This record gives sequence, structure tokens and C-alpha cells, in this order.
Amino acid sequence: MDSQPKNEMIFSILKELEIFSDLDESALIALSHLFEEKEYLQNSIIFEEGSIGTSMMIIAQGKVRVSQKANQETEEALKILHTGEVFGEMALLEDLPRSAAIIAHTNVIIISVDRFNFLKFLEQDCRNGLKIMIKLAKTLSSRLREADVKLKTFVNLTQWI
Repeated sequence: MDSQPKNEMIFSILKELEIFSDLDESALIALSHLFEEKEYLQNSIIFEEGSIGTSMMIIAQGKVRVSQKANQETEEALKILHTGEVFGEMALLEDLPRSAAIIAHTNVIIISVDRFNFLKFLEQDCRNGLKIMIKLAKTLSSRLREADVKLKTFVNLTQWI
């Protein structure tokens, strides 16, 4: 593998992410070679709710919205994600349908890594792979706790209806 990043922007983004914060420079460089850059125009669908996930994505520039269909014609925006935020990480672990759609809220540049290449990296560099998986587990645990709080709040509110 090259000892220089193929793309300095990708390398610098990965270097700033919590999920990769325990990696040394050579591991970050190797990982940066696995990512691809894509651009989307405002309101473009990056992926559909229900589609099978195959990659994790990071916002390099711009904003995306996480949405679910309220009905056939309308979407319900759940959250706006900004530059430096990660989405689709569950697709690195399982090939199940996506739980929400991701839509470009502004013109956006995304960097992505597909499951096959990511898992190959983990297999080839078990020490750094374990570091990434621990961070990924913490991220998913945090999101699960956040969803749990929201669910409890919703249940408590419905008792008053």
C-alpha cells in the first residue's frame, strides 16, 4: 500500500473522526485509499429508505437530511447532519435494509467506504481493526441510548393523550 494518502482531503477527514482517532498515521493512510468521493446536488437522494446498505459515508462538505416517508408523497425529516458526520455505519456490519433515506440538504460531497473493502482492511490489520470496531460499537451504543430516551419520552407523553 502507498505510504502517502491518495487524497489529502479524505485523509484529513478520517484523521478528525472519533471512530478512527486511535489509529496511527500509516493505518489512516491505508484506510484513506479505500474511500471514494462523490458529489450530490441539493435534494438528490443519496440512498432510499429500505434499500440494502453496502457502505458507510462521511460528509466532507455540506449537509444531508435523514428522512423517513410519512406517506406516499411526503417525507419526515428526522435530523440534519453536517460536515464531518458519519452515516450508514450499520451497513458495515449487516446487509439489511436502510432504516431511513438520506437526501442532500445542500450540495454535498460525501466520502464512502464499502463493506467488502472495510472488512478486508479489518482482517488484514486486526490490531487497528479492533480499535475501529470498539469505536464503532460505542457510536452505535450511544445512538441506541439516544433512541431509547426518545422512545421513553414518547411513551410517557402518550399516557397523557
